[in-house]
Amino acid sequence: THCPYCALQCAMRVEPGPGGAPAVRPAEFPTNRGGLCRKGWTAPELLSSPERLTRPLVRTDRAGALAETDWDTALDHVAAKLAGLRERHGPDAVAVFGSGSLTNEKSYLLGKFARLALGTSRIDYNGRFCMSAAAAAGNRAFGLDRGMGFPLPDVASAEVVLLAGANPAETMPPMMGHLAAPRLIVVDPRRSATAEHAAANGGLHLAPRPGTDAALALGLLHSARVQHLLDTDYIAARTTGFEAAWRHAAGFWPEQTEQVTGVPAHRVREAARLLGEARGAYVLTGRGSEQHAAGTDTVAAWINLALALGLPGREGSGYGCITGQGNGQGGREHGQKADQLPGYRRIEDADARAHVAGVWGVEPGGLPGPGPSAFELLDALGTEEGPRAMLVLGSNPAVSAPEAGRVR
Repeated sequence: THCPYCALQCAMRVEPGPGGAPAVRPAEFPTNRGGLCRKGWTAPELLSSPERLTRPLVRTDRAGALAETDWDTALDHVAAKLAGLRERHGPDAVAVFGSGSLTNEKSYLLGKFARLALGTSRIDYNGRFCMSAAAAAGNRAFGLDRGMGFPLPDVASAEVVLLAGANPAETMPPMMGHLAAPRLIVVDPRRSATAEHAAANGGLHLAPRPGTDAALALGLLHSARVQHLLDTDYIAARTTGFEAAWRHAAGFWPEQTEQVTGVPAHRVREAARLLGEARGAYVLTGRGSEQHAAGTDTVAAWINLALALGLPGREGSGYGCITGQGNGQGGREHGQKADQLPGYRRIEDADARAHVAGVWGVEPGGLPGPGPSAFELLDALGTEEGPRAMLVLGSNPAVSAPEAGRVR
């Protein structure tokens, strides 16, 4: 099987351990190469935790205590409540909130259940808070939403890897084995474990003020052009809109970038030179750069830098978004996102609706239209226009959503 935590999905074998309790040992797989981090090694402890629920809990009323019951009773109770609300208030009275931790099969079935059984447009998932800014930027730049367009082991052969807003040394340690050879440029306001690794092994730690990632990306683009490091043939043959992108970067010469971001001008020039002179280089973004009010524009600035250097689509180089949850991308691909049907099909596209309706054996007009995004959905809870029930699978919005207190 695979570790249930981060997007590396490290391979493991689950076997009886001492005393019969489940234990794991690593298995060979491209991401973990026969190793596991602490999360993987300790994953089986959840199976025997005294806090683990093994039976459904139901309240007799909203003020009552939770009491154990059997599955048939619990499922009948939930189904009756959802059906009653739908009958009285319409299909959008019931919302569905999914997860980037669900497998492809579960993501697909949850989206199908929401749109056919419930008929609701109100379905989204916690991946909206994860990497949707990168997805939107990827669609804008490439016409494609893809976390990484290359196998993770490819980065090991690069000379330089820039990590913007990512700290894999702590969040996905097995990835660091693939980053041992390249010189790392780590963009993070904190002196993270990954930044420490970069500084100790011939790389750079660029520590911009929080919220200034886009300005730093523009400054690197400016510096790369001034140092004649851009791939002008690639730009001419394989991109459009460079001059529009340059108009944004023109005002961010290194000293101006230092004023805005706090990153010393000589470090901006050095980072641009390392990226531009490398035989193979990757620009990888993570949640730190994406989860801004203008996260899509921030990621777009990093993508523009990668394109101007001629990295995407070139062997041994590229741009990628480091997925956080186990299946953040699969959750979108298979239909949990408010505006997408399975296979990245836009829900308002007539041909896409007809195709999916044919597979499901329904009329295209019977499928709901696009619904609110995850934040908009949660923000509507408790309002007159909001849903009256919400089915949550594999997520914990009362802890992890914005304004969690209000969500509760």
